[in-house]
Amino acid sequence: MPCCQHELNGQIRCPELGPVLRYGVIRERMAALITDALRADLLEEKGYDVQILEFIDMEHTPKNLMIRAVKSAAMRPMGFRAAEHEGLKRAMELLHVNPALKELLYEEDDR
Repeated sequence: MPCCQHELNGQIRCPELGPVLRYGVIRERMAALITDALRADLLEEKGYDVQILEFIDMEHTPKNLMIRAVKSAAMRPMGFRAAEHEGLKRAMELLHVNPALKELLYEEDDR
């Protein structure tokens, strides 16, 4: 399986963001941030309490985010989950991305 940021970097296609995404280094950084945001949203959708933390100062590395996810015993209200799911789905459709994490998290539902 490819590195998640590289996976999304290769998938992102969004005409609205074309002027921004045409610069390689900007595209790479945006792909990394989008990857982390989608990871957090996918984990929340599957019932995890999620925090995104900066764990190394930016002067040392631009990839300094850590996602901490703990499986929650509390269920979120169905209406909340449906609304969040639709927003996440629309974001992935807008960017034309399908993260491997989504497939891995939802493959257990297919069993």
